[in-house]
Amino acid sequence: MKQTYRKRAALFEVKKTILVVDDEPINRDILSAILKEDFEVIEADDGKVALDILLKEEQKIDLVLLDVFMPYDGREVLKQRQQNPKLKKVPFIVCTSDKNIEKECFHLGVNDFVKKPYENPDIIIARIKRMIELYEDRSILKEVKREKLTNFYNREFFKKYAQQFDSLYPDLKKDMVALSVNRFRLINELYGRDFGDKVLLAITSTLNKHLENCRAIIGKDGGSTFIVYSEHKDSYEDLVKEINASIKNIGGIGISIRAGVYPFVDPDMDKEIVIDRTEDTMDSSINDYSKKITIYNEEKQAKTLHLEELVNNFEQALDEEQFKLYFQPKYNITGEKPSLTSAEVLVRWISPKFGFVNPGEFINLFEENGLISQLDSYIFKKAAMYMGEWKKKYGKAIPLSLNLSRVDIYRPTLVEDIIELVDSNGVPRKDYFIEITESAFVEDAKEVIPVITKIRNSGFKVEIDDFGSGYSSFGALADLPFDVLKIDMQFIKAMDRNPKVRDIIKMIINLSKTMDTITVAEGVETKEHYEFLKESGCDVIQGYYLSKPLPLEDFVKLIEKEFN
Repeated sequence: MKQTYRKRAALFEVKKTILVVDDEPINRDILSAILKEDFEVIEADDGKVALDILLKEEQKIDLVLLDVFMPYDGREVLKQRQQNPKLKKVPFIVCTSDKNIEKECFHLGVNDFVKKPYENPDIIIARIKRMIELYEDRSILKEVKREKLTNFYNREFFKKYAQQFDSLYPDLKKDMVALSVNRFRLINELYGRDFGDKVLLAITSTLNKHLENCRAIIGKDGGSTFIVYSEHKDSYEDLVKEINASIKNIGGIGISIRAGVYPFVDPDMDKEIVIDRTEDTMDSSINDYSKKITIYNEEKQAKTLHLEELVNNFEQALDEEQFKLYFQPKYNITGEKPSLTSAEVLVRWISPKFGFVNPGEFINLFEENGLISQLDSYIFKKAAMYMGEWKKKYGKAIPLSLNLSRVDIYRPTLVEDIIELVDSNGVPRKDYFIEITESAFVEDAKEVIPVITKIRNSGFKVEIDDFGSGYSSFGALADLPFDVLKIDMQFIKAMDRNPKVRDIIKMIINLSKTMDTITVAEGVETKEHYEFLKESGCDVIQGYYLSKPLPLEDFVKLIEKEFN
């Protein structure tokens, strides 16, 4: 999810900024009075002051109105402009009553002239607006970059050209369409990049042919995503069918695309927002290959805006500690009766504004936009603090397991930060378990394994979460540094309806024992689950059968009941 729509939309309401450079206060006052309703006006009484303003990184000037005859001559400013690429991007209009100076100024690259004394304000404003428009159009043309393979516009230029498209056809109803190849990364890995390029070129050819008689522009956004801004069509079924037929002919291996449509785009809406919403709509069916086209609607818009609000409220929620730690108790089942051995730390967002926010909603959201790292740091800190307090109060540490997001893996000081956090709270490192999903281990093994190995070598325990969810083979376990294997809860649920799943669970448990690691089963909800896992030799279970996730106060009561 991208940053706030309101902030981004506000950029289009900002007035253009004009720099008025004249050593005569009366002239500056006259020009400021003429321009202030249409533009933001900055004044400089000298050419050197003007250059200082123009060269500030944070200051954007859209046009300069320049007097020539000043203590630091205006012609010197124009000479400096010819030598500086940044200054060349800004249009200059010279204000003068001396026709003889015009020729010299033209040779110095001035763009236009305004005659002194200033008689017709409307002409001055019209000239300024036209000059700014010309320079903005020229800037776009200079920035034209097309994606190399398809020759379609890249995302940045596509956005700018889409705005011009609206200007050319202001009364035309338009749609934004996004299309992407399903499992394109896997296709590249299985069949090679050359084959993947053939798929993209087939889509390119079909798009060009299908839209050749239609007012539309086409862009390429990333690996396999195409974006189209087109006059409205009632249906895009034919386009999707044609594309799927064209790529099927390449290799006949079941390649297909998914599409998202944002119909009747408001021309005043920021194109960045429209593209994001269209691509989000497209990706909402990423795991449903039967759904070829998804249409953006008001319900999706409401959800999108809600997610945006969640992002906007994140910092405040963090400051006000609206995120609460919950604890999913883990029970050792190797003895006569289950005994509390540790807990997995979960997070719940209890918001004064939104109420209870579903973790599946905000965790995924924060992973997408990078906020998850801040949330993880908050959770890790709180967990270490609680563990330290319990150790002092009860004389022993209560082990906790904490989920590590793959985003955190890339933080250079991750291991050092965890060590400092745990040691400063007097918590034994062996009781601070780090959970990482099997998919994170396998999909980015070169980056992940060295970091997790360092964590483990520093004295922490490592758990592989969601094992068996389909990412790796059993043989891959030999290369992974871990102490605990957590059986994915989907296996536990599936064993009720499929007896063969029980054999797989037994095999995982036996494999874990062979590797001298602990086996944890999550999602245990019934007595039958419990008895089967105990009989099969599973070490630890967690789930609603023995306890639901508990808030801090209730978990403390459980600790006191179990350990006192």
